[in-house]
Amino acid sequence: MVQSTPSPSTGAQHGPDPKRTATRPLSEGWPYIAVALANSAVFYLMFKPWLTATGWDGFGVVNAFGRLRRTTRHLNLWSQSPPPVGIISNTWAVLASVAIVITVVAAIRASRYRSSATETLTAIAALAAAIFVAADLYHLNAAIPKVQLAVSMSKDLSAQLGLAIGALRGTTEYPWPGKESQLRVAGLTSTALIAFAITVVSAAVAGLRARRGLLRLTKAVAARIL
Repeated sequence: MVQSTPSPSTGAQHGPDPKRTATRPLSEGWPYIAVALANSAVFYLMFKPWLTATGWDGFGVVNAFGRLRRTTRHLNLWSQSPPPVGIISNTWAVLASVAIVITVVAAIRASRYRSSATETLTAIAALAAAIFVAADLYHLNAAIPKVQLAVSMSKDLSAQLGLAIGALRGTTEYPWPGKESQLRVAGLTSTALIAFAITVVSAAVAGLRARRGLLRLTKAVAARIL
């Protein structure tokens, strides 16, 4: 007696391949959409003023990339040696921009597809963006003396003449003895602090969503080191 063999089409159904990436419903992917939008907003804010400084010869504004824009009162117009314009490095801002771009791309991918690798990449890139933005803030804060010097007044007679002319025209105030002055004010702006706060929150959200992948990655790295 010959027994018939069941065809593959009528046999037991195989389960889904665990290596395949499943499509993520919108209800699960919205945190990654929020991470992508938040980091895009940070990239936009990086072109806004992150540092401001006021001096006798004007007002200075610096963005996250270290670009200085001055509004001068021309006190040093006839000076032989005007205050130098300090060069502020943009290394940390460039690194932060790269990390933000990677975060946005990976977050958009993770919002659509359920993939441990993409989720882990999003978390790592978001954490790197927060670290680089923090380093950029520290770098800009250390560059405050350079920005103040760029809007300061020279010490020669020409600068004094410019200051006197400005006082007569009403555009500046002459520093009479005993008169208080608060011209040399500098510091980080609220825009810079808000941008940093956004990167920290984004990194926290991405890290919580990818905690399993991060745990596996940590164990794998520790196993190789130990």
